[in-house]
Amino acid sequence: MRLNRRWISVLSPLILVLVWEMLVQAGVLNRRFFPQPTKVIETLIDLSSTGTLWNELGISALRITVGFLIGSLIGISLGLLIGISQTASAALRPIITAINPIPKIALIPFVVLALGFTEWARVLSLAISVMPIMLLDTAAAVGRIDSRYFEVAQNYGASRWDTFWTVALPASLPSIMNSVKLGLSYSLTLIIGVELFGARQGIGKLIWDSASLYAVNKLGAGIVAIALTGWLITAAIDALTPSLIPWQPRPVDPRIEESPIQRQIRVWWRATRPWSFTAATIPAVLGTMIAAYQGHFNLLHGVLVMVGSIALQAGTNLINDFYDYRKGTDNEQSLGIGGAIQRKDLTPRQIFLGGISAFAVGSGIGLYLVSVSGPLILILGILSVLAGFFYTAGPAALAYTGLGEITVFIFMGPVIVVGAYYVQAGAVGWDVFWASLPIAFLVAAILHANNLRDMETDRRIGKRTLAIILGRKYANIEYYVLVGGTYAALIVTVILGISPLYTLITLITLPTAVNLMRRVVLNTEPAALNPVLRKTAQLHQRFGMLLVGGWVIALCLKLLSGN
Repeated sequence: MRLNRRWISVLSPLILVLVWEMLVQAGVLNRRFFPQPTKVIETLIDLSSTGTLWNELGISALRITVGFLIGSLIGISLGLLIGISQTASAALRPIITAINPIPKIALIPFVVLALGFTEWARVLSLAISVMPIMLLDTAAAVGRIDSRYFEVAQNYGASRWDTFWTVALPASLPSIMNSVKLGLSYSLTLIIGVELFGARQGIGKLIWDSASLYAVNKLGAGIVAIALTGWLITAAIDALTPSLIPWQPRPVDPRIEESPIQRQIRVWWRATRPWSFTAATIPAVLGTMIAAYQGHFNLLHGVLVMVGSIALQAGTNLINDFYDYRKGTDNEQSLGIGGAIQRKDLTPRQIFLGGISAFAVGSGIGLYLVSVSGPLILILGILSVLAGFFYTAGPAALAYTGLGEITVFIFMGPVIVVGAYYVQAGAVGWDVFWASLPIAFLVAAILHANNLRDMETDRRIGKRTLAIILGRKYANIEYYVLVGGTYAALIVTVILGISPLYTLITLITLPTAVNLMRRVVLNTEPAALNPVLRKTAQLHQRFGMLLVGGWVIALCLKLLSGN
């Protein structure tokens, strides 16, 4: 029955498209007013190949991002305030409740009259539209929190600020994430109306121009592009939600049995260690943001660098598991491994072939990027594959000869950032290299935290990591240098004008970094150091997201100022 439902969900839209195609070809639907699905696909491919679609989507995505961030930050903050304060609720809720039913498209002319046909007018129109949705949903989420949680916090002496951070925000985050999906979907709908007012570029402008010229196939292509973008955003949020709110239990229906295909997908997904993919994603996105800030932006090429980097990361993880198993480094008692071989989910041969396949996917993407950019990508790609394969392969594997941290520093920092920048700009300078160093320091700190934890195990099997070579005392110092160097490198690049001032928002993670360095001093047991490894990886993720966010803020303000 479940299989039948799955096939129905797949076939129903395909049947609808097929019937639509037949009706247009038969003349039942006038092709002057109803787009022909096959022609829409051809137009979509043509717009993608010329770069028009990516450019228009990128401009609209920037407007949506800035407007949504402004509107959601104000809305969520006020919603939390209304939820925990009866005074604020009495003062603000009637106003917001009255504004919310007003069609937001009707408010755009007022904003345009006040600010003119400017980017700020379009961005604020989106922000004003999103804000009530986020505010009311957040306030409702706080209102559903069991009052006993607040009572317990107050009994333990929590201030109103403590109650906000420890009770109201965490408990309402699941509902807030659903509101984020709703708000982003609403923004994609509204962008068409927003770009009607004086916009020269954007996916909404493309749709309006196509409608004016009766170019229905181009109109349909624009609508499909927005629909696919919305679907991808929703899927991304659904995938990220468990990581952002790990305390929220996910419902499991015991009546649903896992199919063999689903099991294989789950096994392979887990074997690739997807929790490590942020180490490849963050530098790729950073390189793209730096390129965009400097006036070079190609959404397709930036996405391909990110996907290719993830593929190489997955291949490296699988090959590492294979050779670590062959060399006896990993066993059932090892901490923090992929474990697919040890659990007998996959055979060593399957893991090896899976790693080679992932390298092949990354290499294929790299070869395409070489054809559209230049030879530097070929050099970086070859070196990356070799570094990933020989990280644990061979008698002089990089991870076994004290070169692990250096390799990770280079290839998970400057190489990816420079590569992402180069495929969009066609050239690269030293400023991009310096801007990548904070991420490079922190990703190397993740590996070093792993080696600190495994010092005794590595020493017994003859694995000479840098931690083993230096000894516990100086290995601890190396961890301090790597984590501290992250912030020092960022501050220096800001002072030199390489990185924008807004990237200093990452300094809010500094207390976490200091706490981790203290833990390294106080603990030597593997079980006690395992949380240090996990939290160092989390620090890399949060620092990286904030660093990218700083570049995005700088980019948005630059575009909105017209510079």
